[in-house]
Amino acid sequence: MTFRKPYRMIFAAAAVMLICFSRLASAAEPPIAHEHRQVQSNGATYTLDIIRVNLKDPTIQVKAVAANRELGSVEKFSDMLADNDAAAGINGTFFDAFTEDISYRTPYGLVMNNNDLLYSGDKETSITVSTDKEASVQRLQVNSTVRAGSWSSLLAGVDVYYGDVPHSAWLFTKDYGDDLSYPGVKIVVGPDGKVASVTAEGTAAIPAGGKVLLLSSDFTFDRTIKIVKAGDKFSVSQTVTNLDTKASVPIDQVRMAIGAGPKLVTEGRVDLDFERDRFNDPLVTERPNVRSFAGVDQEGKLVFGTVSYCTIEQMADVMVEIGMKDAINLDGGASSALYYKGRMLRAPGRLLSNALIVRQTASPQVQLQVNGQSVGNYYGYVDQDVTMVPFRVLLNRLKEEYRWDGATSSLSITKDKAKLEVSLGSRSASVNGRTVTMDAEPQIVDGHLYVPLRFVAEALGAQVDWNGDLYRANVKPSESQDAK
Repeated sequence: MTFRKPYRMIFAAAAVMLICFSRLASAAEPPIAHEHRQVQSNGATYTLDIIRVNLKDPTIQVKAVAANRELGSVEKFSDMLADNDAAAGINGTFFDAFTEDISYRTPYGLVMNNNDLLYSGDKETSITVSTDKEASVQRLQVNSTVRAGSWSSLLAGVDVYYGDVPHSAWLFTKDYGDDLSYPGVKIVVGPDGKVASVTAEGTAAIPAGGKVLLLSSDFTFDRTIKIVKAGDKFSVSQTVTNLDTKASVPIDQVRMAIGAGPKLVTEGRVDLDFERDRFNDPLVTERPNVRSFAGVDQEGKLVFGTVSYCTIEQMADVMVEIGMKDAINLDGGASSALYYKGRMLRAPGRLLSNALIVRQTASPQVQLQVNGQSVGNYYGYVDQDVTMVPFRVLLNRLKEEYRWDGATSSLSITKDKAKLEVSLGSRSASVNGRTVTMDAEPQIVDGHLYVPLRFVAEALGAQVDWNGDLYRANVKPSESQDAK
């Protein structure tokens, strides 16, 4: 059928109006939504509380959190939520809830954020969120190790420390600060990637371009210096491997992962295999109970929630009924816990060791990359259309020399013979002695100085590419910076 021109114009206008309306409707959807519903499956009725999270919304952050910010501890679920400023949350992986020693409750599954491996566990099937803001259920194997000469250890985190964990180490770079004062043996690594010294002193300076490795308390100084020597080669390996596809990615491409199981649904179909997912406890595999789940729906949203009294098989059928693409069982029974914007939808019957939480920030959060490489734990934010980023993270990646003067609250950056100076609370900056006005003034947030990204980067000869879908800024250094 052929339409004359006026009709084609009418149809084109209608199509534009429909697209605009769809975009407005989509924009009006809240980034975190709760649904209470009853589902019929195989002749039975089940009550569900479901929370759907739009990971593409730049105000949304998803984290795996440990009780009291340390491994093996337990805490009230409500306190974990408050400590992490959660808008929504659910219990995480299984943990040893019945040991006589109540001071230590070991998680059974993977608990990880970015470069921080809170716990590796033995439950491979995991709910994950990537740096591309995509949720998935995968069987994962995490390699997070550090090596100095012939010595090696589990690397538990980078630029963070949640408390002592046996047989572990934590890596600190200039992004963290200028020195490290946590107690314990410290291996100082120079910019050449070799061990510079081993010390048990209270404070160790973090060298420019280098790092300091903090060892857990079971590594004594006398034992360490017999194995690690100055000049030993230092290396770090952090990867995540999908055990089904065998594909590996750097650990910083996985924003969050919690390993639990068993898996319930794959590609919209029931997928139960207790042997594959390493479950043989009848409390999980046979007996009915209140249960918790997490996964991804057909629209790509992260979904988690609770189901009333049911078996694992019944729960898997219910997941198909509510349109889940992929789903995983979380810890359940007395551990089942669910929270949404001020409402405790299900209170757990015990203290918990870990949880999955969702934060909603006041300002859009920005992922920062330099030359396409993620900076891990560090985010920027948008303030009145200006992207602000932590100055240390940016300048360390650009390999620029800088000096922070606490007395005058000013930052000086030197690039070859060029010089850039900015001050806290002022939009005026000096570029090679010439006064210019920045888009925004530097700000202190949570004890860190943030500077306007595009102004500072371009003043140093770098280029900034912006991905509006992911709210990601990629800084490309100049050729002279690459050569450093």
